[in-house]
Amino acid sequence: MLLAVVAGVAGVWAGSKTAITANFRRELLDLARTAATLVDPGLHERIRRPEQLNDPDYVTAVSGLRRMRQAVPDIHYLYTLVRDGEDIRFVLDAADPGSKSSSGTPDQSAVWDKYEHDSTTLQIASGSGGQPGKVAADEEPTTDEWGTFMSGMAPLFDAEGRQVGVVGVDVDAANYLRRLEQARNRLLLGLLPAAALSFVFGCAFYRVRLRGLIDAHDSYTNEQRARLAAEALAVAAQTDKLTGLATRTVFMERLEAALIRVRDAQQARVAVLFLDFDRFKLVNDSLGHEAGDELLRNISARLRDCVQPRHQTAAGSEPNLICRFGGDEFLILLNDLREPQEAREVAAQLLAVLARPYSVLGNEVHSTASIGVVGSNTGRESAADLIRNADVAMYEAKRTARGRAVEFDESMRESLERQLLLETALRRAIATQELYLEYQPIVDLATGQHMYVEALLRWRHPTLGNIAPGEFIPIAEDSGLIVEVGRWVRRAACRQMAVWLKCTPATAPSMVSVNVSRAELALGLPLLEEIEAELQSSGLPPACLQLEVTEREVMRDPQAALHLLQRLRALGVRLAMDDFGSGNSSLSLLRDLPFGAIKIDRSFLQDLYTKREVLAVIQATIQLIENLGMISIAEGVEDSTQVSMLQSLGCHGAQGYYFGQPMSAQSVVSITCAVTGQRLFS
Repeated sequence: MLLAVVAGVAGVWAGSKTAITANFRRELLDLARTAATLVDPGLHERIRRPEQLNDPDYVTAVSGLRRMRQAVPDIHYLYTLVRDGEDIRFVLDAADPGSKSSSGTPDQSAVWDKYEHDSTTLQIASGSGGQPGKVAADEEPTTDEWGTFMSGMAPLFDAEGRQVGVVGVDVDAANYLRRLEQARNRLLLGLLPAAALSFVFGCAFYRVRLRGLIDAHDSYTNEQRARLAAEALAVAAQTDKLTGLATRTVFMERLEAALIRVRDAQQARVAVLFLDFDRFKLVNDSLGHEAGDELLRNISARLRDCVQPRHQTAAGSEPNLICRFGGDEFLILLNDLREPQEAREVAAQLLAVLARPYSVLGNEVHSTASIGVVGSNTGRESAADLIRNADVAMYEAKRTARGRAVEFDESMRESLERQLLLETALRRAIATQELYLEYQPIVDLATGQHMYVEALLRWRHPTLGNIAPGEFIPIAEDSGLIVEVGRWVRRAACRQMAVWLKCTPATAPSMVSVNVSRAELALGLPLLEEIEAELQSSGLPPACLQLEVTEREVMRDPQAALHLLQRLRALGVRLAMDDFGSGNSSLSLLRDLPFGAIKIDRSFLQDLYTKREVLAVIQATIQLIENLGMISIAEGVEDSTQVSMLQSLGCHGAQGYYFGQPMSAQSVVSITCAVTGQRLFS
């Protein structure tokens, strides 16, 4: 009987271990497949140099993997590998830049670092003998200086089906080892009754026999528990813990199945909606992560109520599906559409439902959503392509206005590709001669003389030609390059102004004016230190430099702006408010800010001599500026009628094409010399 019980326990242990291992490996395989869909193969191919680590291309390529790592807490490392001859090299690593392991070793591998841990799993995923790789996972945990992990790996293919690398997912094996330990402890405890049964066998055969029956029942119960635990784990792998919605893996599988049905004419069409919430980070930062989680649960409930079947689905079709993609991003799969506009109708309904206020931990929260819409009636696209296109459309909605739905078209992809091209080129242009300055004069309306000049940034690309500031400045702001670009403009303008003062003091402008962006203003005191150093380096007197700050940027954080502007004014630099009247002004704040000049936005002049109310507003604005002891300057002056009316209203200065196009540094001195003491207009 003892031998029979031991054999039974060993069998149950083997079965339990096999089931636990199989379930855990299945999770690893699913995670690896999902990770492979998040990497853009084309962009991945362009990252091969160590200096590319964490540059914009790298951040774009690794962003999907980082979102996945944040969404699945058990993932410790998420990376891509390529074969380089006999070596294996890292390309992407989703670890946080600068993070270190407990031993002090950097967590993030550099581009083209050698990967030392070749394994059977990697060999299967890499492929051999001309055969493509397959998704694979470790059989047993591996322990190294970074911890104990089990790895899942999937091949990465380009659009032509050529394998270009491997995506690896290292998952903390603690849960796997804990499950094995619990199963082993339960089975070891099962041996104790067996020992007692063998002892009492000589005393009472019937009692031993009865005990054997009880142990058999217990063994069966343990098997049931193991099976139920495995089933619960499988369900958990398909459900987002926070919202109860489907996981990304389930969504990808269902979308692939829907595309196959569309391709085989078993389903009319399929559509994907990509949702992102515009104010979610503000809720997290102001009310805490618990409030953010509660908001996500409320959003999920509204999505379930709103995404209901519109028509009877075809035979073999599946119902609509909602997935939490990660963070505050959600995906919706619509399987029951008959006409293309129905996807837009669902998006419009979602915008209305999601815009209603939320009650979050006793607080009323308002949050709008931006939605990207993409559909297919051919099924030829892959699931990854469809989701990527929906993501592109969503970012277009967020970029243009937020709180709206945008349907994908190819021009959006072309626009993103051009933005990426220009961002990369702009990073290089800062260190070359492609960037240059032109100068536009500000004219005294009373005398017709030039008061000073404003420095305007220009970019002449060697192959694309002249790039309009309206195109590359927003790209610089979005990419964070605007701080470096602004620094280049200030240095160049200060050096040129110093040259004018030294070489042509009689005809030089009195000062040069430079725009300051929101990102530069947010630097605070470091910006003050930079400007002070730039003035010292160029030898330019502080009074010969004017900084222009837009009304909108000042109103974002009035107190911080006031503190910085006061320090700049104390340094001797002159200050001007740009685009006055284009935002929401505070007259009391305007009174306190140390501006010497206020530039009235060009939108005021459009109806200057056709609408009396516009004339009245400009007159009041000019009078207010004068009463505050500041100089008023009108922007966008284009004809003599505007000049005459501005003169009659008492405006001090003007700027615009009426007085000439922006000009080179050499032209500034020659034209100023030509008009000295003369009026530019009658």
